[in-house]
Amino acid sequence: MDVEVTALGGLEFTDNLAEFCRYKIVEPLRRLYDRQGPILEIELADLYGNKGGIDKRCRITFTMPHIRTITVIEEADDIYKAVDGAATRFRRQVKRNKSWKLMRSRYPKKYFAAEQEHQMQPGVPSTPADITQEEDSLAAAEERERRESAGLPM
Repeated sequence: MDVEVTALGGLEFTDNLAEFCRYKIVEPLRRLYDRQGPILEIELADLYGNKGGIDKRCRITFTMPHIRTITVIEEADDIYKAVDGAATRFRRQVKRNKSWKLMRSRYPKKYFAAEQEHQMQPGVPSTPADITQEEDSLAAAEERERRESAGLPM
């Protein structure tokens, strides 16, 4: 996963701020989605400079191949509050997207039910149609050994 962190609008990007972003955004994301290809962009900005007010913005954009892009924007009076709020919302969005992706079935439910119906249940004797060639040869070999040890004709 490629991580790009940029500071805009005269915002000083310190080591503490970089560590805070890594701790709040990058590490939790690696636990959830650690693959090759996605791009995580973290943009930190001071919108109005020294004028003050609620003007610190954290924008997180997570681009995954073949899946929609997740974007979260949070504004606050302190950059650390903005990063923390954006990280919380971002984690929730990623979890929701991942669970949605995992819950979607590949096949319609009727095919899944039919597949489950035809699987062998424990304790149920198998029919000759259920036995594969490999199991058949193993069963035949065991039967031959049993007959030889009992002294029965083949």
